[in-house]
Amino acid sequence: MKKVRTTIGIVIDTMGSLIIYALIAGAILFMIGQAKHYYEVGYGIFSQQGKDARGTGKVVMFTVEEGASASSIGQKLEEEGIVESARLFVIQEKVSDYSGKYVPGSYALSSEMTTEEIMRVISGTEPSPYTPPEGAEQEAESAAAPAATEQAAQEAPAE
Repeated sequence: MKKVRTTIGIVIDTMGSLIIYALIAGAILFMIGQAKHYYEVGYGIFSQQGKDARGTGKVVMFTVEEGASASSIGQKLEEEGIVESARLFVIQEKVSDYSGKYVPGSYALSSEMTTEEIMRVISGTEPSPYTPPEGAEQEAESAAAPAATEQAAQEAPAE
């Protein structure tokens, strides 16, 4: 009987040790996953690379609206496929010299551009090095025309 109790005690001690080791291993794996995630975020912020390699990107006409925020611009850039992450764009914008200095208008932007290059263009600091895609200027003008007509109608005195 005493031998059975000793064997059961050894099994319980061993199981307890295995559970502790499994919890430690799980915590280590969790910390490694978090370290990898935050490394990628930091690398994305400071590496200054375009989404696509040079010569393989797409060019789109991108419109910055009056009073647009960094998060709305980042979201639109991500939807258009110009930047990889709207969140990274916002972080990079906050630590840049161009924070909040957007000039409303339409710009030819490429997925090859770095966030810094995009911010220089949409802040009016430098012109875009890319030419607009075929027909993009006419599309931008025709999209602006109904808005201008609507604005004029609202400003007209009521009779």
